[in-house]
Amino acid sequence: MSGRRKNFTIADVAAQSGVAKSTASLAFSAPERVAEKTLARVLETASKLGYSPNVMASSLKSGRNNLIGLLVADMLNPHTGAILKAVQAACRAQGQIVITATSDQDIAKEEEILEYFRSLSIRGVILLGSGSGDGYIARLKSSGETFVTFDQHLPGLGADHVGLDDRAASQLLVEHLVGLGHRRIGHIAGTEGLWSAHERLAGVEEACRSAGLDPAHCPVAPGDYHAEVSEQAALALLDRPDRPTALVTANNMSAIGALRAMKRLGLQCPGDVSLASIDFLPWGDLIEPDVTCTVQPVAQMAELATRWLIERLTRKPGKDVAVARKTLYAPQLHIGTSTAPIA
Repeated sequence: MSGRRKNFTIADVAAQSGVAKSTASLAFSAPERVAEKTLARVLETASKLGYSPNVMASSLKSGRNNLIGLLVADMLNPHTGAILKAVQAACRAQGQIVITATSDQDIAKEEEILEYFRSLSIRGVILLGSGSGDGYIARLKSSGETFVTFDQHLPGLGADHVGLDDRAASQLLVEHLVGLGHRRIGHIAGTEGLWSAHERLAGVEEACRSAGLDPAHCPVAPGDYHAEVSEQAALALLDRPDRPTALVTANNMSAIGALRAMKRLGLQCPGDVSLASIDFLPWGDLIEPDVTCTVQPVAQMAELATRWLIERLTRKPGKDVAVARKTLYAPQLHIGTSTAPIA
């Protein structure tokens, strides 16, 4: 008769790690209070034994837990998947567990999710927000959560922010296209009101002015960071008598919409129209053409956002972290086969 597998306890982990039970418990409930080498030894022992703490029971007992919320606007965007993977890795390294939810760009749904997070006693939230404006920020403040914003900066929230230098990202793309001889460059913009969309549009406009381009030849159409909406925007831009010879899209989903529009109109990319986008495309190595884009260091950004959030959550009374911090990461230009010198 085969024996049943033993369910190891925190006492077993402590004994085999050579530490007190209270220290082993802290390794899961408050890892920042345990010496780095001791923490590594306890977590390694727990892994070998197959021990997993009962997170909810622990939180009820201690009044705190290791849950971090990640609230995103669009789970279907592969860029979001990359962020989720990176945040999970960063949280795991610091003994935190990530609870993820998507608002589907619906502010009312976002508020419901934050209420659910509160019911779980989630300690803090990395927020890829869906809204903007004073009313939206006031509702976030009233939630009582500790936030670090990611991607979408909300200056009035007073929270730490980690994101891309959006303005520089779109400027890089326009400058690349101008260097190829393009003088009619259209822009499929992001969701109106969002920080990233505003900055990316501003970057396009500034780069066009710096190159001495005629504003009338640099039309803008709203794409809402959405493939279907961007397809219609691209159809409108490419059906003009003075059709742009190149398009800059505000994100990868908008680039997909633009490629669909070119196919519907029988246009070749880059033979008829060049295309450059912010953010990599899903399965980019399988898509023809390989889209020229700006890439952001998602893993590095997620590590910083997680570290800043945990610093806020573990600060000692009377020793608050400095005022709201902001770091914008420089984009890297990937030159693919979707951009070419103007014919």
